[in-house]
Amino acid sequence: MDVRNEVVELAAPMADELGYEVVDVEFVPARGRAVVRVFLDRPGGVTLDDCARFSRRLGDLLEMNQTLPGAYVIEVSSPGIERRLRTAEHFRRFLGRRARVDAHTPVDGRRHVEGVLRAAADDAVTLGLDGGGTWTVPLAAVKSAHLIVDPWSGLHPGDDGGRPRARRPGKEKGARRGG
Repeated sequence: MDVRNEVVELAAPMADELGYEVVDVEFVPARGRAVVRVFLDRPGGVTLDDCARFSRRLGDLLEMNQTLPGAYVIEVSSPGIERRLRTAEHFRRFLGRRARVDAHTPVDGRRHVEGVLRAAADDAVTLGLDGGGTWTVPLAAVKSAHLIVDPWSGLHPGDDGGRPRARRPGKEKGARRGG
């Protein structure tokens, strides 16, 4: 078992016990000091105190199990507003939200797609495209995916979640220069 999966196996039950969800774990080996990044969430979000408490408990657990040889640093944080999506459950939880999905190889001629999450099965994800239509990608073909925060979504009549173009100051319709 690789280090990342071993950390997930140790962290997930502890997180469940404390009322958190382990959203993702990264292991970055480095000369001198490896980095273990754990992304936690729970309804209502996580606080800095939550992250510190979880980091201390995880550190004790990793030491006790001798999971990581050598020096390492543990970083625990919230997944943020543009959180990563890794599992079918992650995609299902955020149906109706904008996301970017990158595939390992082109699927229907596309590798990088941004759109609205329309469907998520155990083995595939479907995005609604801004220009109409949909794009479905097998979950096994997803290289990376994350939510997209679109501050303009829904602010304009007829906006279907696409990004309207921002106008430069003084370039609004009917604006005149000079006096």
